[in-house]
Amino acid sequence: MSGPYIYNATSSKYNPFEVLGHPGRYTSVLTVKNTTVNFTGSNYGYGAVIVGESSAAGTISLSGGGSINIAHLTVGQIYELSPAKITVNAKTVYALKRQQ
Repeated sequence: MSGPYIYNATSSKYNPFEVLGHPGRYTSVLTVKNTTVNFTGSNYGYGAVIVGESSAAGTISLSGGGSINIAHLTVGQIYELSPAKITVNAKTVYALKRQQ
């Protein structure tokens, strides 16, 4: 049967993002602060980072090899990277999950 398909907007199961899709490039954010996070398993799919505070120090290890010193990145700038692991001091770095 062809559409239109009507979804019950009052249903407790109704979620327009699941039904229609996410409109933006990124679907969620993970805050990394004073820890190390590996981007495998349930953390797979993150494809960008933002340094949230000045004086952030640590490294971003990339999925294809190599690493980037966080102190050399500009605060507030989105960097399209494929992190395998982020290690950061007491400052904040945001990892953004890309829409597939």
